[in-house]
Amino acid sequence: MDKNWLIRTKSNHILGPISKEKVLELYKNGSIKPDDEVCSGNGFWFFIREEEMVTKYLNGNEVQTFNPISEAKDVLTHGQTPGPETDDITLVGGINLSMLNKEETAVPPVPDLPPPAHKSQFSSPKETGSQDPKKKNNSKMRAKGVPSRPLKKQGYLRYLGIIGFIVLFLLIYFRKTIIRSLFEGEMTFSAPALIHSAHAQADETPSEKKKLLEASISIEKVSFKPVIGLNGFVVTSSFDIEEITCEDFKTDIYQLGVILHPPEVLNEKFLIRLRDCVVKLSDTHPLKRWLKWVSKSKPLDAKDQKKQTFLNEIINTSFNLITDTKVKNQIIDLLDEVPEDTMPEQVLRSYLYLMIGNITRSDNILRSIVNTTPRVNWEKRPQVESFYHRIAGLQFGQIFKKFAKHPADRRSFELFGMYITSFYNEEGLVNMAKDIDVSELEEKIGLRYIEELAPSFVHYLRLKEVSETVRVKRLRNIQKFPLNEQAYWIWPFLDINPLISDSMNPEIERIEKEDQLWFIYLMDNEKLADVFSKKTGKSFLPGRRPYLKSNLTTPPGFMMSLYKLIELGDINPELVQTTINFIAHE
Repeated sequence: MDKNWLIRTKSNHILGPISKEKVLELYKNGSIKPDDEVCSGNGFWFFIREEEMVTKYLNGNEVQTFNPISEAKDVLTHGQTPGPETDDITLVGGINLSMLNKEETAVPPVPDLPPPAHKSQFSSPKETGSQDPKKKNNSKMRAKGVPSRPLKKQGYLRYLGIIGFIVLFLLIYFRKTIIRSLFEGEMTFSAPALIHSAHAQADETPSEKKKLLEASISIEKVSFKPVIGLNGFVVTSSFDIEEITCEDFKTDIYQLGVILHPPEVLNEKFLIRLRDCVVKLSDTHPLKRWLKWVSKSKPLDAKDQKKQTFLNEIINTSFNLITDTKVKNQIIDLLDEVPEDTMPEQVLRSYLYLMIGNITRSDNILRSIVNTTPRVNWEKRPQVESFYHRIAGLQFGQIFKKFAKHPADRRSFELFGMYITSFYNEEGLVNMAKDIDVSELEEKIGLRYIEELAPSFVHYLRLKEVSETVRVKRLRNIQKFPLNEQAYWIWPFLDINPLISDSMNPEIERIEKEDQLWFIYLMDNEKLADVFSKKTGKSFLPGRRPYLKSNLTTPPGFMMSLYKLIELGDINPELVQTTINFIAHE
Protein backbone atom coordinates (compact mmCIF):
# COMPACT_ATOMS: atom_id res chain seq x y z
CA MET A 1 0.00 0.00 0.00
CA ASP A 2 1.74 3.12 -1.28
CA LYS A 3 1.57 6.24 0.87
CA ASN A 4 1.99 8.88 -1.78
CA TRP A 5 -1.00 11.15 -1.12
CA LEU A 6 -0.85 14.55 0.59
CA ILE A 7 -3.63 16.68 2.08
CA ARG A 8 -3.45 20.48 2.27
CA THR A 9 -6.08 22.01 4.56
CA LYS A 10 -7.73 25.39 4.15
CA SER A 11 -5.37 26.76 6.79
CA ASN A 12 -2.37 25.58 4.67
CA HIS A 13 -1.35 22.67 6.89
CA ILE A 14 0.23 19.75 4.95
CA LEU A 15 -0.83 16.31 6.17
CA GLY A 16 0.66 13.01 5.00
CA PRO A 17 1.98 11.20 3.12
CA ILE A 18 -0.84 8.70 3.52
CA SER A 19 -2.35 5.99 1.40
CA LYS A 20 -5.09 6.54 -1.11
CA GLU A 21 -7.36 4.26 0.91
CA LYS A 22 -6.94 6.49 3.98
CA VAL A 23 -7.75 9.60 1.89
CA LEU A 24 -10.91 7.90 0.65
CA GLU A 25 -11.87 6.97 4.20
CA LEU A 26 -11.42 10.57 5.39
CA TYR A 27 -13.34 11.82 2.37
CA LYS A 28 -16.29 9.53 2.95
CA ASN A 29 -16.64 10.24 6.65
CA GLY A 30 -16.54 14.00 5.99
CA SER A 31 -13.27 14.71 7.76
CA ILE A 32 -11.93 16.38 4.62
CA LYS A 33 -13.76 19.60 3.84
CA PRO A 34 -14.66 20.95 0.37
CA ASP A 35 -12.02 23.69 0.70
CA ASP A 36 -9.23 21.17 1.47
CA GLU A 37 -6.89 20.02 -1.33
CA VAL A 38 -5.25 16.65 -2.13
CA CYS A 39 -2.64 15.44 -4.56
CA SER A 40 -0.78 12.24 -5.42
CA GLY A 41 3.00 12.28 -5.65
CA ASN A 42 4.15 15.20 -7.75
CA GLY A 43 0.70 15.65 -9.23
CA PHE A 44 -1.22 18.87 -9.07
CA TRP A 45 -3.39 19.88 -6.14
CA PHE A 46 -7.14 19.82 -6.56
CA PHE A 47 -9.98 20.78 -4.22
CA ILE A 48 -12.33 18.20 -2.75
CA ARG A 49 -15.19 20.30 -4.07
CA GLU A 50 -13.96 19.56 -7.63
CA GLU A 51 -16.18 16.52 -8.14
CA GLU A 52 -14.73 15.73 -11.56
CA MET A 53 -11.19 15.48 -10.15
CA VAL A 54 -12.34 13.48 -7.14
CA THR A 55 -14.19 11.02 -9.37
CA LYS A 56 -11.26 10.73 -11.75
CA TYR A 57 -8.26 10.42 -9.42
CA LEU A 58 -9.61 9.60 -5.97
CA ASN A 59 -12.61 7.38 -6.59
CA GLY A 60 -11.21 6.14 -9.91
CA ASN A 61 -8.03 4.24 -10.63
CA GLU A 62 -6.45 6.80 -12.94
CA VAL A 63 -3.01 7.92 -11.81
CA GLN A 64 -2.53 11.64 -11.40
CA THR A 65 -0.43 13.14 -14.21
CA PHE A 66 2.88 14.94 -13.95
CA ASN A 67 2.75 18.61 -12.97
CA PRO A 68 5.93 20.42 -14.07
CA ILE A 69 5.13 23.41 -11.86
CA SER A 70 5.52 21.28 -8.78
CA GLU A 71 8.87 19.82 -9.91
CA ALA A 72 10.81 22.16 -7.68
CA LYS A 73 12.46 20.57 -4.71
CA ASP A 74 9.97 19.63 -2.08
CA VAL A 75 11.35 21.18 1.06
CA LEU A 76 8.81 19.27 3.09
CA THR A 77 9.97 15.81 1.98
CA HIS A 78 13.54 16.36 0.81
CA GLY A 79 16.04 15.40 3.40
CA GLN A 80 15.42 15.19 7.09
CA THR A 81 12.47 17.13 8.37
CA PRO A 82 12.75 18.25 11.97
CA GLY A 83 9.90 17.06 14.12
CA PRO A 84 7.63 19.44 15.98
CA GLU A 85 9.01 20.92 19.16
CA THR A 86 5.80 20.33 21.01
CA ASP A 87 2.94 18.01 20.39
CA ASP A 88 0.34 20.72 20.25
CA ILE A 89 -1.57 20.00 17.02
CA THR A 90 -5.01 18.64 17.69
CA LEU A 91 -7.48 19.53 14.96
CA VAL A 92 -6.47 20.84 11.57
CA GLY A 93 -9.13 21.52 9.01
CA GLY A 94 -11.61 19.37 10.91
CA ILE A 95 -9.56 16.12 10.23
CA ASN A 96 -9.10 13.55 12.96
CA LEU A 97 -5.32 13.27 12.77
CA SER A 98 -5.16 10.32 15.15
CA MET A 99 -6.50 8.18 12.35
CA LEU A 100 -3.38 8.91 10.32
CA ASN A 101 -1.14 7.17 12.83
CA LYS A 102 -2.88 3.82 12.84
CA GLU A 103 -0.31 2.49 10.32
CA GLU A 104 3.09 2.22 11.93
CA THR A 105 5.11 1.87 8.72
CA ALA A 106 7.67 4.50 7.92
CA VAL A 107 6.70 7.32 5.70
CA PRO A 108 8.58 7.00 2.41
CA PRO A 109 10.13 10.18 1.14
CA VAL A 110 9.23 11.42 -2.26
CA PRO A 111 12.47 11.70 -4.24
CA ASP A 112 13.03 14.13 -7.02
CA LEU A 113 12.07 12.60 -10.34
CA PRO A 114 14.10 13.06 -13.52
CA PRO A 115 12.53 14.87 -16.42
CA PRO A 116 10.26 12.58 -18.43
CA ALA A 117 11.64 10.98 -21.61
CA HIS A 118 8.61 12.04 -23.57
CA LYS A 119 5.94 14.71 -23.21
CA SER A 120 3.08 12.36 -22.60
CA GLN A 121 0.61 13.87 -20.22
CA PHE A 122 -0.33 10.45 -18.97
CA SER A 123 3.09 9.39 -17.74
CA SER A 124 3.25 8.92 -13.99
CA PRO A 125 6.44 9.11 -11.97
CA LYS A 126 7.24 6.17 -9.78
CA GLU A 127 6.83 6.87 -6.16
CA THR A 128 9.44 5.53 -3.80
CA GLY A 129 9.55 5.41 -0.07
CA SER A 130 11.96 7.34 2.10
CA GLN A 131 15.06 5.55 3.39
CA ASP A 132 15.47 7.86 6.33
CA PRO A 133 14.15 6.03 9.36
CA LYS A 134 14.13 9.22 11.40
CA LYS A 135 11.52 10.80 9.20
CA LYS A 136 8.51 9.29 10.81
CA ASN A 137 5.35 11.09 11.69
CA ASN A 138 5.43 10.54 15.42
CA SER A 139 3.02 13.34 16.23
CA LYS A 140 0.37 12.09 18.60
CA MET A 141 -2.85 13.80 17.58
CA ARG A 142 -5.68 14.29 19.97
CA ALA A 143 -9.17 13.18 19.18
CA LYS A 144 -11.39 15.65 17.41
CA GLY A 145 -13.47 17.62 19.85
CA VAL A 146 -17.11 18.34 19.22
CA PRO A 147 -18.17 21.89 20.18
CA SER A 148 -20.25 21.53 23.28
CA ARG A 149 -23.22 23.63 24.32
CA PRO A 150 -22.66 26.10 27.17
CA LEU A 151 -23.28 24.68 30.58
CA LYS A 152 -26.53 25.65 32.27
CA LYS A 153 -24.51 27.26 35.03
CA GLN A 154 -22.86 29.57 32.51
CA GLY A 155 -26.31 30.60 31.22
CA TYR A 156 -27.46 31.37 34.74
CA LEU A 157 -24.37 33.48 35.38
CA ARG A 158 -25.02 35.46 32.23
CA TYR A 159 -28.62 36.20 33.23
CA LEU A 160 -27.53 37.06 36.77
CA GLY A 161 -25.04 39.54 35.32
CA ILE A 162 -27.76 41.21 33.22
CA ILE A 163 -30.15 41.41 36.18
CA GLY A 164 -27.38 42.78 38.39
CA PHE A 165 -26.63 45.50 35.84
CA ILE A 166 -30.31 46.50 35.68
CA VAL A 167 -30.56 46.64 39.48
CA LEU A 168 -27.39 48.75 39.68
CA PHE A 169 -28.76 51.13 37.04
CA LEU A 170 -32.04 51.52 38.95
CA LEU A 171 -30.19 52.12 42.22
CA ILE A 172 -28.15 54.91 40.60
CA TYR A 173 -31.11 56.45 38.76
CA PHE A 174 -33.39 56.45 41.81
CA ARG A 175 -30.72 57.20 44.39
CA LYS A 176 -32.51 60.33 45.62
CA THR A 177 -35.71 58.46 46.39
CA ILE A 178 -33.84 55.61 48.05
CA ILE A 179 -31.77 57.95 50.22
CA ARG A 180 -34.88 59.83 51.34
CA SER A 181 -36.68 56.60 52.15
CA LEU A 182 -33.72 55.28 54.12
CA PHE A 183 -33.42 58.43 56.22
CA GLU A 184 -37.12 58.54 56.91
CA GLY A 185 -37.25 54.92 57.99
CA GLU A 186 -39.41 53.59 55.18
CA MET A 187 -38.19 51.74 52.13
CA THR A 188 -40.13 50.42 49.19
CA PHE A 189 -38.73 48.49 46.27
CA SER A 190 -41.77 48.69 44.06
CA ALA A 191 -40.62 49.64 40.56
CA PRO A 192 -43.85 51.53 39.73
CA ALA A 193 -43.53 53.45 42.98
CA LEU A 194 -39.95 54.40 42.18
CA ILE A 195 -40.86 55.54 38.70
CA HIS A 196 -43.84 57.49 40.05
CA SER A 197 -41.58 59.14 42.61
CA ALA A 198 -38.86 60.01 40.09
CA HIS A 199 -41.37 61.83 37.89
CA ALA A 200 -43.22 63.48 40.74
CA GLN A 201 -42.16 67.01 39.87
CA ALA A 202 -42.85 66.64 36.16
CA ASP A 203 -46.06 64.60 36.28
CA GLU A 204 -47.75 65.42 39.58
CA THR A 205 -47.28 69.17 39.53
CA PRO A 206 -50.23 69.95 37.21
CA SER A 207 -52.67 67.79 39.17
CA GLU A 208 -51.42 69.01 42.52
CA LYS A 209 -51.58 72.72 41.66
CA LYS A 210 -54.67 72.83 39.51
CA LYS A 211 -57.01 73.70 42.39
CA LEU A 212 -55.12 76.72 43.62
CA LEU A 213 -52.07 77.70 41.59
CA GLU A 214 -53.55 76.94 38.18
CA ALA A 215 -57.19 77.73 38.85
CA SER A 216 -59.09 80.07 36.54
CA ILE A 217 -62.64 81.31 36.02
CA SER A 218 -64.07 82.11 32.58
CA ILE A 219 -67.09 84.40 32.37
CA GLU A 220 -68.24 85.32 28.87
CA LYS A 221 -65.07 86.48 27.06
CA VAL A 222 -63.07 87.25 30.20
CA SER A 223 -60.89 84.84 32.16
CA PHE A 224 -59.94 85.53 35.79
CA LYS A 225 -57.13 83.71 37.58
CA PRO A 226 -54.89 84.19 40.62
CA VAL A 227 -51.29 85.12 39.88
CA ILE A 228 -49.04 84.63 42.91
CA GLY A 229 -45.74 86.44 42.60
CA LEU A 230 -43.72 89.32 44.00
CA ASN A 231 -46.91 91.23 44.80
CA GLY A 232 -48.44 88.27 46.59
CA PHE A 233 -51.85 86.90 45.63
CA VAL A 234 -53.21 89.05 42.78
CA VAL A 235 -56.30 88.44 40.66
CA THR A 236 -55.62 89.15 36.99
CA SER A 237 -57.80 88.98 33.92
CA SER A 238 -57.21 88.20 30.27
CA PHE A 239 -59.31 88.67 27.15
CA ASP A 240 -58.96 89.11 23.42
CA ILE A 241 -58.39 92.84 22.99
CA GLU A 242 -59.55 92.77 19.37
CA GLU A 243 -62.96 91.30 20.26
CA ILE A 244 -63.88 93.85 22.94
CA THR A 245 -66.22 96.66 21.85
CA CYS A 246 -67.50 99.84 23.49
CA GLU A 247 -70.79 98.07 24.22
CA ASP A 248 -68.92 95.43 26.21
CA PHE A 249 -67.42 98.11 28.44
CA LYS A 250 -70.88 98.93 29.73
CA THR A 251 -71.13 95.60 31.59
CA ASP A 252 -69.70 94.93 35.03
CA ILE A 253 -67.78 91.82 33.88
CA TYR A 254 -65.76 93.68 31.22
CA GLN A 255 -65.22 96.68 33.47
CA LEU A 256 -63.78 94.39 36.15
CA GLY A 257 -61.77 92.59 33.47
CA VAL A 258 -60.14 95.84 32.34
CA ILE A 259 -59.39 96.97 35.90
CA LEU A 260 -57.72 93.65 36.78
CA HIS A 261 -55.83 93.35 33.50
CA PRO A 262 -52.05 93.92 33.92
CA PRO A 263 -51.50 97.38 32.39
CA GLU A 264 -47.98 96.53 31.23
CA VAL A 265 -49.33 94.03 28.67
CA LEU A 266 -51.96 96.34 27.17
CA ASN A 267 -50.93 97.90 23.88
CA GLU A 268 -51.38 101.53 23.00
CA LYS A 269 -54.02 100.76 20.38
CA PHE A 270 -56.34 99.25 22.98
CA LEU A 271 -55.81 102.14 25.40
CA ILE A 272 -56.74 104.63 22.67
CA ARG A 273 -59.88 102.67 21.83
CA LEU A 274 -60.80 102.43 25.52
CA ARG A 275 -60.28 106.18 25.94
CA ASP A 276 -62.59 106.88 23.00
CA CYS A 277 -65.24 104.64 24.56
CA VAL A 278 -65.19 106.28 28.00
CA VAL A 279 -64.36 109.87 27.05
CA LYS A 280 -67.98 110.99 27.45
CA LEU A 281 -68.50 109.17 30.76
CA SER A 282 -68.30 110.84 34.15
CA ASP A 283 -65.02 111.09 35.98
CA THR A 284 -66.32 108.69 38.63
CA HIS A 285 -66.78 105.85 36.13
CA PRO A 286 -64.48 102.92 37.08
CA LEU A 287 -62.87 102.68 33.64
CA LYS A 288 -62.16 106.41 33.48
CA ARG A 289 -60.61 106.28 36.94
CA TRP A 290 -58.54 103.28 35.87
CA LEU A 291 -57.25 105.13 32.77
CA LYS A 292 -56.30 108.07 34.96
CA TRP A 293 -54.44 105.73 37.34
CA VAL A 294 -52.56 103.99 34.50
CA SER A 295 -51.42 107.26 32.94
CA LYS A 296 -50.40 108.69 36.28
CA SER A 297 -46.63 109.12 36.52
CA LYS A 298 -44.75 108.38 39.71
CA PRO A 299 -41.53 110.43 39.60
CA LEU A 300 -38.82 109.93 42.21
CA ASP A 301 -37.49 112.83 44.20
CA ALA A 302 -33.76 113.59 44.22
CA LYS A 303 -33.17 111.66 47.43
CA ASP A 304 -34.86 108.50 46.14
CA GLN A 305 -33.04 108.79 42.81
CA LYS A 306 -29.73 108.85 44.66
CA LYS A 307 -30.74 105.78 46.67
CA GLN A 308 -31.86 104.01 43.52
CA THR A 309 -28.51 104.65 41.83
CA PHE A 310 -26.62 103.40 44.87
CA LEU A 311 -28.74 100.25 45.19
CA ASN A 312 -28.36 99.47 41.49
CA GLU A 313 -24.57 99.69 41.87
CA ILE A 314 -24.57 97.37 44.88
CA ILE A 315 -26.87 94.86 43.20
CA ASN A 316 -24.92 94.80 39.92
CA THR A 317 -21.42 94.81 41.42
CA SER A 318 -19.13 91.91 40.56
CA PHE A 319 -17.93 91.65 44.18
CA ASN A 320 -19.36 89.22 46.71
CA LEU A 321 -18.35 91.33 49.69
CA ILE A 322 -18.20 95.07 50.29
CA THR A 323 -15.08 95.95 52.30
CA ASP A 324 -14.98 99.70 51.73
CA THR A 325 -15.92 101.26 55.07
CA LYS A 326 -17.79 104.20 53.56
CA VAL A 327 -19.90 102.05 51.25
CA LYS A 328 -20.50 99.55 54.01
CA ASN A 329 -21.84 102.27 56.30
CA GLN A 330 -24.15 103.48 53.54
CA ILE A 331 -25.59 99.97 53.25
CA ILE A 332 -26.09 99.80 57.02
CA ASP A 333 -27.95 103.10 56.91
CA LEU A 334 -30.19 101.77 54.14
CA LEU A 335 -30.97 98.63 56.14
CA ASP A 336 -32.54 100.84 58.78
CA GLU A 337 -34.96 102.16 56.15
CA VAL A 338 -35.84 99.02 54.16
CA PRO A 339 -39.11 97.57 55.50
CA GLU A 340 -39.99 93.86 55.65
CA ASP A 341 -43.64 94.06 54.70
CA THR A 342 -43.34 92.23 51.37
CA MET A 343 -41.25 89.38 50.05
CA PRO A 344 -39.19 91.60 47.66
CA GLU A 345 -38.33 93.88 50.59
CA GLN A 346 -37.28 90.88 52.69
CA VAL A 347 -35.09 89.52 49.88
CA LEU A 348 -33.48 92.95 49.39
CA ARG A 349 -32.62 93.14 53.09
CA SER A 350 -31.18 89.63 52.99
CA TYR A 351 -29.01 90.55 50.01
CA LEU A 352 -27.69 93.73 51.64
CA TYR A 353 -26.72 91.80 54.78
CA LEU A 354 -24.95 89.27 52.59
CA MET A 355 -22.93 92.00 50.86
CA ILE A 356 -21.61 93.39 54.15
CA GLY A 357 -20.62 89.90 55.33
CA ASN A 358 -23.44 89.20 57.79
CA ILE A 359 -24.29 85.79 56.30
CA THR A 360 -26.16 84.56 59.37
CA ARG A 361 -28.56 87.52 59.35
CA SER A 362 -29.04 87.13 55.60
CA ASP A 363 -29.89 83.42 55.89
CA ASN A 364 -32.22 84.05 58.80
CA ILE A 365 -34.36 86.38 56.68
CA LEU A 366 -34.64 83.79 53.90
CA ARG A 367 -35.46 81.06 56.41
CA SER A 368 -38.17 83.25 57.92
CA ILE A 369 -39.83 83.33 54.48
CA VAL A 370 -39.75 79.55 53.94
CA ASN A 371 -40.92 78.93 57.50
CA THR A 372 -44.00 81.09 56.93
CA THR A 373 -47.09 79.42 55.49
CA PRO A 374 -47.88 80.24 51.85
CA ARG A 375 -51.23 81.63 52.92
CA VAL A 376 -49.51 84.36 55.01
CA ASN A 377 -46.85 85.18 52.41
CA TRP A 378 -49.51 85.52 49.71
CA GLU A 379 -51.17 88.32 51.64
CA LYS A 380 -47.98 90.39 51.87
CA ARG A 381 -49.16 93.05 49.45
CA PRO A 382 -48.74 96.68 50.48
CA GLN A 383 -51.60 99.10 50.16
CA VAL A 384 -49.10 101.56 48.66
CA GLU A 385 -46.05 100.16 46.90
CA SER A 386 -42.86 101.30 48.63
CA PHE A 387 -39.75 102.59 46.90
CA TYR A 388 -37.71 99.58 48.06
CA HIS A 389 -40.39 97.13 47.00
CA ARG A 390 -40.31 98.56 43.48
CA ILE A 391 -36.49 98.56 43.27
CA ALA A 392 -36.28 94.98 44.55
CA GLY A 393 -38.93 93.87 42.07
CA LEU A 394 -37.10 95.43 39.13
CA GLN A 395 -33.75 93.92 40.17
CA PHE A 396 -35.07 90.58 41.44
CA GLY A 397 -33.45 88.55 38.66
CA GLN A 398 -30.01 90.06 39.30
CA ILE A 399 -30.39 89.55 43.05
CA PHE A 400 -31.17 85.88 42.42
CA LYS A 401 -28.02 85.49 40.31
CA LYS A 402 -25.84 87.11 42.98
CA PHE A 403 -27.32 84.87 45.67
CA ALA A 404 -26.72 81.75 43.56
CA LYS A 405 -23.07 82.61 42.80
CA HIS A 406 -22.10 83.61 46.33
CA PRO A 407 -19.45 81.24 47.80
CA ALA A 408 -21.15 80.99 51.20
CA ASP A 409 -23.38 78.06 52.13
CA ARG A 410 -26.47 78.41 49.94
CA ARG A 411 -28.82 75.92 51.65
CA SER A 412 -31.20 78.64 52.86
CA PHE A 413 -31.28 80.31 49.45
CA GLU A 414 -31.84 76.97 47.68
CA LEU A 415 -34.74 76.22 50.02
CA PHE A 416 -36.14 79.66 49.20
CA GLY A 417 -35.94 78.85 45.47
CA MET A 418 -37.79 75.57 46.00
CA TYR A 419 -40.39 77.44 48.06
CA ILE A 420 -41.02 79.75 45.09
CA THR A 421 -41.44 76.87 42.63
CA SER A 422 -43.76 75.07 45.06
CA PHE A 423 -46.18 77.83 46.10
CA TYR A 424 -45.96 80.58 43.46
CA ASN A 425 -47.12 80.59 39.85
CA GLU A 426 -45.99 83.90 38.34
CA GLU A 427 -44.15 82.70 35.25
CA GLY A 428 -41.18 85.07 35.38
CA LEU A 429 -40.59 84.51 39.09
CA VAL A 430 -40.88 80.72 38.82
CA ASN A 431 -38.44 80.65 35.90
CA MET A 432 -35.89 82.59 37.98
CA ALA A 433 -36.26 80.06 40.79
CA LYS A 434 -35.96 77.10 38.41
CA ASP A 435 -32.54 78.37 37.29
CA ILE A 436 -31.20 77.71 40.79
CA ASP A 437 -29.24 74.46 41.00
CA VAL A 438 -30.87 72.55 43.86
CA SER A 439 -29.71 69.04 42.90
CA GLU A 440 -27.34 68.75 45.85
CA LEU A 441 -30.02 69.93 48.26
CA GLU A 442 -32.53 67.45 46.83
CA GLU A 443 -30.12 64.60 47.56
CA LYS A 444 -29.80 65.74 51.18
CA ILE A 445 -33.45 66.63 51.75
CA GLY A 446 -33.84 63.58 53.99
CA LEU A 447 -31.16 64.71 56.42
CA ARG A 448 -32.14 66.04 59.81
CA TYR A 449 -30.08 69.23 59.62
CA ILE A 450 -31.93 70.23 56.42
CA GLU A 451 -35.25 69.58 58.16
CA GLU A 452 -34.23 71.84 61.02
CA LEU A 453 -33.86 74.78 58.60
CA ALA A 454 -37.57 74.71 57.67
CA PRO A 455 -39.40 71.72 59.20
CA SER A 456 -42.87 72.18 57.70
CA PHE A 457 -41.63 73.04 54.22
CA VAL A 458 -39.16 70.12 54.19
CA HIS A 459 -42.02 67.82 55.24
CA TYR A 460 -43.95 69.06 52.21
CA LEU A 461 -40.98 68.45 49.89
CA ARG A 462 -40.51 64.91 51.17
CA LEU A 463 -44.20 64.06 50.91
CA LYS A 464 -44.34 65.49 47.41
CA GLU A 465 -41.72 63.03 46.17
CA VAL A 466 -43.23 59.78 47.52
CA SER A 467 -46.08 57.71 46.18
CA GLU A 468 -49.66 58.35 47.24
CA THR A 469 -49.72 55.20 49.40
CA VAL A 470 -46.60 56.18 51.33
CA ARG A 471 -47.78 59.79 51.63
CA VAL A 472 -51.14 58.84 53.14
CA LYS A 473 -49.46 56.41 55.52
CA ARG A 474 -47.10 59.11 56.78
CA LEU A 475 -49.78 61.78 57.10
CA ARG A 476 -51.75 59.51 59.39
CA ASN A 477 -48.93 59.98 61.87
CA ILE A 478 -50.30 63.18 63.39
CA GLN A 479 -47.53 63.21 65.98
CA LYS A 480 -44.97 63.97 63.28
CA PHE A 481 -47.36 65.78 60.93
CA PRO A 482 -49.88 67.69 63.11
CA LEU A 483 -53.21 68.54 61.50
CA ASN A 484 -52.62 72.29 61.82
CA GLU A 485 -49.44 71.87 59.77
CA GLN A 486 -51.18 69.68 57.20
CA ALA A 487 -54.02 72.17 56.77
CA TYR A 488 -51.69 74.98 55.68
CA TRP A 489 -48.83 73.09 54.01
CA ILE A 490 -50.27 69.88 52.60
CA TRP A 491 -54.03 69.76 52.05
CA PRO A 492 -54.34 72.54 49.42
CA PHE A 493 -51.29 71.43 47.41
CA LEU A 494 -51.17 67.61 47.39
CA ASP A 495 -53.75 64.95 46.67
CA ILE A 496 -55.20 63.93 50.05
CA ASN A 497 -58.49 62.30 49.00
CA PRO A 498 -57.54 58.83 50.36
CA LEU A 499 -56.68 60.52 53.68
CA ILE A 500 -59.89 62.52 54.17
CA SER A 501 -62.03 61.25 57.02
CA ASP A 502 -64.13 62.43 59.96
CA SER A 503 -60.95 62.72 62.04
CA MET A 504 -60.22 65.98 60.19
CA ASN A 505 -63.41 67.69 61.36
CA PRO A 506 -62.01 69.15 64.60
CA GLU A 507 -59.20 70.87 62.69
CA ILE A 508 -61.59 72.08 59.97
CA GLU A 509 -63.92 73.55 62.57
CA ARG A 510 -61.00 75.29 64.29
CA ILE A 511 -59.87 76.85 61.00
CA GLU A 512 -63.44 77.95 60.23
CA LYS A 513 -63.47 79.95 63.45
CA GLU A 514 -59.92 81.33 63.38
CA ASP A 515 -59.21 81.71 59.64
CA GLN A 516 -62.46 81.68 57.73
CA LEU A 517 -60.88 82.82 54.44
CA TRP A 518 -58.49 79.85 54.38
CA PHE A 519 -61.37 77.58 55.37
CA ILE A 520 -63.24 78.70 52.24
CA TYR A 521 -60.22 77.85 50.09
CA LEU A 522 -59.88 74.44 51.74
CA MET A 523 -63.46 73.71 50.78
CA ASP A 524 -62.38 73.68 47.13
CA ASN A 525 -61.73 70.01 47.81
CA GLU A 526 -65.17 68.49 47.23
CA LYS A 527 -64.52 65.44 49.37
CA LEU A 528 -63.37 67.61 52.27
CA ALA A 529 -66.45 69.80 51.84
CA ASP A 530 -68.68 66.70 51.88
CA VAL A 531 -67.11 65.49 55.13
CA PHE A 532 -67.69 68.92 56.71
CA SER A 533 -71.30 69.13 55.48
CA LYS A 534 -72.02 65.62 56.72
CA LYS A 535 -70.71 66.49 60.18
CA THR A 536 -72.44 69.87 60.56
CA GLY A 537 -75.54 69.10 58.52
CA LYS A 538 -75.18 72.29 56.48
CA SER A 539 -73.35 73.53 53.41
CA PHE A 540 -70.30 75.70 53.91
CA LEU A 541 -71.50 78.30 51.35
CA PRO A 542 -74.38 79.99 53.21
CA GLY A 543 -73.22 83.05 55.07
CA ARG A 544 -69.83 83.21 53.32
CA ARG A 545 -70.69 86.06 50.94
CA PRO A 546 -71.11 88.69 53.68
CA TYR A 547 -67.80 87.65 55.19
CA LEU A 548 -66.00 87.87 51.83
CA LYS A 549 -67.48 91.31 51.13
CA SER A 550 -66.48 92.57 54.56
CA ASN A 551 -62.97 91.25 53.95
CA LEU A 552 -62.62 93.60 50.96
CA THR A 553 -62.05 96.46 53.37
CA THR A 554 -58.71 95.06 54.56
CA PRO A 555 -55.73 95.06 52.18
CA PRO A 556 -54.19 91.72 53.30
CA GLY A 557 -57.20 89.59 52.37
CA PHE A 558 -58.61 91.74 49.56
CA MET A 559 -57.42 89.77 46.54
CA MET A 560 -58.12 86.31 47.98
CA SER A 561 -61.64 87.42 48.92
CA LEU A 562 -62.17 89.08 45.54
CA TYR A 563 -61.31 85.88 43.68
CA LYS A 564 -63.83 83.87 45.69
CA LEU A 565 -66.56 86.46 45.05
CA ILE A 566 -65.84 86.26 41.32
CA GLU A 567 -65.97 82.48 41.59
CA LEU A 568 -69.37 82.74 43.29
CA GLY A 569 -70.57 85.04 40.48
CA ASP A 570 -71.03 88.14 42.65
CA ILE A 571 -69.83 90.63 40.03
CA ASN A 572 -71.81 93.86 40.34
CA PRO A 573 -71.22 97.64 40.21
CA GLU A 574 -70.40 97.70 43.91
CA LEU A 575 -67.65 95.09 43.48
CA VAL A 576 -66.24 96.98 40.48
CA GLN A 577 -66.12 100.26 42.45
CA THR A 578 -64.50 98.56 45.44
CA THR A 579 -61.88 96.99 43.19
CA ILE A 580 -60.90 100.24 41.45
CA ASN A 581 -60.68 101.93 44.85
CA PHE A 582 -58.22 99.28 45.97
CA ILE A 583 -56.20 99.31 42.73
CA ALA A 584 -55.96 103.11 42.56
CA HIS A 585 -55.20 103.33 46.31
CA GLU A 586 -58.17 105.60 46.92
